[in-house]
This record gives sequence, structure tokens and C-alpha cells, in this order.
Amino acid sequence: QVTSKLPALRAYQFSIPAPKPPAGTYSKSAARRGKVVFDANCARCHVGGNLTDNNDGVLHAPAETGMDPAYAERTSQKRYRTTPLRGLWQHAPYFHDGSAKTLEDVVKHYVRALNLQLSGKQRKDLEQYLKSL
Repeated sequence: QVTSKLPALRAYQFSIPAPKPPAGTYSKSAARRGKVVFDANCARCHVGGNLTDNNDGVLHAPAETGMDPAYAERTSQKRYRTTPLRGLWQHAPYFHDGSAKTLEDVVKHYVRALNLQLSGKQRKDLEQYLKSL
């Protein structure tokens, strides 16, 4: 039975250190400011060292995330897991369907879907923080 082995597999995967982003690919000062934005707006679901609430099996309805439900419909629970953000800089395109080509697209999506009130500077800082993960 594979299901009984999944928690151990997840623990192993999450124990592997995420690769560091290449030097010079993000602004450290903007990333520090972006972490403040992230903590205030994103850390409800992206929590802990792996930046996901799925460690506890939490899943989200497509309407909660503003995502197309077609991909969730393929799953047994018809919901999405919160993607772990470790090493995010190397995983473009983003979202289950690859619809976000850049981290700027990701931020724009969540600003719209979650009605986040972020200035242009806060959005850019958040992008820099995401690049730093």
C-alpha cells in the first residue's frame, strides 16, 4: 500500500535543503521588505519552513485561490494544496496549469483574486522576496 508511505516520503522530500538562488538574481533589501508584505498577506497558507499548510493535509477550494477548478477536478479531493515555496525561483512557470509565467504574474493573480491592497512598490518587494526563497 503506497498511501501509508506518503508521510515518510513527504518528510524526506522536505528534509532536503532547497537550493540557494543564484547570486545577484534578487535585491536583498527589497526581499527583506517583501518578507514583511508576505507575512502580512501570504503567511496564512504559506507557513513553516516549507511555506505550505499542506503539512497538516489542508486543501483549498479553487474559489479560495482564484484558480481554474479544472485541475482540482482531477484530484480525489477536488481541491488544491498550498504549494511549498522552497526553491521557488527555479520552478517557472507557476500554478498547477503553468498559467503564471513569472513571479510578477503570480503576485498580480493573488492581488486580484484575494483583493490584496498592495502598492506597486510592495508588489515588487514581494516578488523579490519570492525570488529569494
